[in-house]
Amino acid sequence: MTALQLGSGAAIPWRYLARHVGIFGATGSGKTTTLGAIAERSPCPVLILDAKGDLESLGATLLRPAMRVDAMGADLIARALDLSEAQAGALQIALAWAEDSGRAVATLADLRDLLNDSTRHDLSRDYGLISPVSVAAVQRALLRLERGAPWVFQPSRHDPRDTQGITVYGCSDLTSLPGLYGAFVAHTLDRLYGGLAEVGDVAAPGLLVMIDEAHLIFDGATAAIVRRIEQITRLIRSKGVGLIYVTQSPSDLPHIIAGQLATRIQHALRASTPYHHKALKAAAETMPGNISAASILGLATGQAIVSVPDASGAPLPGRVVAIQRGSLPLCAVGLPPAVVPRHAPRRDLVDAQPLHVAAPRPRPWYFWPALLALALWGAVALGHIT
Repeated sequence: MTALQLGSGAAIPWRYLARHVGIFGATGSGKTTTLGAIAERSPCPVLILDAKGDLESLGATLLRPAMRVDAMGADLIARALDLSEAQAGALQIALAWAEDSGRAVATLADLRDLLNDSTRHDLSRDYGLISPVSVAAVQRALLRLERGAPWVFQPSRHDPRDTQGITVYGCSDLTSLPGLYGAFVAHTLDRLYGGLAEVGDVAAPGLLVMIDEAHLIFDGATAAIVRRIEQITRLIRSKGVGLIYVTQSPSDLPHIIAGQLATRIQHALRASTPYHHKALKAAAETMPGNISAASILGLATGQAIVSVPDASGAPLPGRVVAIQRGSLPLCAVGLPPAVVPRHAPRRDLVDAQPLHVAAPRPRPWYFWPALLALALWGAVALGHIT
């Protein structure tokens, strides 16, 4: 078989991992167990963007996020700083001026110096008017980042394309600042999409990216950023990358992105408010098959309703599965096919590392006399030996 086994007979065909996965459920419903099962059995490296800090134990490599200001662009920097439209316009003019003049703006200190210099030059003729009030507001937003997460805006030493094994970006400090985590996730996806070559439809992805608390990418994001993430989600599978969106409900995601998820794994949801009841109903309606809200409410911790694609890519009806961690039998895991190279885009496909499966233990010497005695007893009982 060439499928990722989840447990109880449910498996995701490896070729459809690149057509993205949605994992949904309330806190404590078992999403981390599911993420661990997928990461451990993945046919390729896994990059985890951990929003809360509870996925760090899954990774062999733990990294802090790092970004260059000028590599992110004005839209994502404005998102990270939680700027208004007028403030974002002032930032865009300043960064355009820096780019045209060949000025490097890598850190927050560089950006502060740039903004200070922009007020001393008349940029209105070539770029547009920068209001001193808007510049002052951007400076205050910079102060919030400098105090809250000064280490984030530094030249990054890790390229997400170089991920090996299971790598975790520890992003829990980013979620305390509005927009910063969403900006980092969008920047990471943009770097992956822009840095990989087209490979088409492959037997297995070359990289899986797990996005924890995925709703934070879209909460408060501009329409331009949302459209960009939707575009990347549609097209990045042709570059051998599979995305795994993790959040409480499918309704947390834009409908275009939710519609791109070939595999859906729905853990239990709670329904204590009208909003939760609405999310519960939406979750049941988006799951293929005859799935009711009561079915989702009744799931135990570690259980999930899973819908995976069949051999033709059509979604199978959802079924209740007990997600399992740890090793599985060889017949359930299968052997890895060729996967997409992550580094040299023009090379031919390379082989993935096989998943480790323990060799069967030899039977002890005393097993064979017992088996012979049992056979003789059966023969006497049946009258073949008198």
